[in-house]
Amino acid sequence: MSKTKTKKLHRSITLISVIPLFITVLSGSLYSLFQYFGLDYFWLMKIHTGNFFLINLQPIFSPVLGFLTIFAILSGLFLFPRSKIKYKD
Repeated sequence: MSKTKTKKLHRSITLISVIPLFITVLSGSLYSLFQYFGLDYFWLMKIHTGNFFLINLQPIFSPVLGFLTIFAILSGLFLFPRSKIKYKD
């Protein structure tokens, strides 16, 4: 796959996954912070796992986020420059 196609694919995957990943990170961090202070906001844990009150995506939310993250990491690894130095034997 050419480098420009990989860049376009990586960019589209990261644009798709940034919002659900941000929601997951923010809700999980806030829930842990509030737990430290003895406050229990269980609705944050519901959001963290994909239950958005009217729309319940819990069965597919975690696997989809996992696959998007793995795919973004793998496509990002293909964007690393390769060494052009040839070692002499």
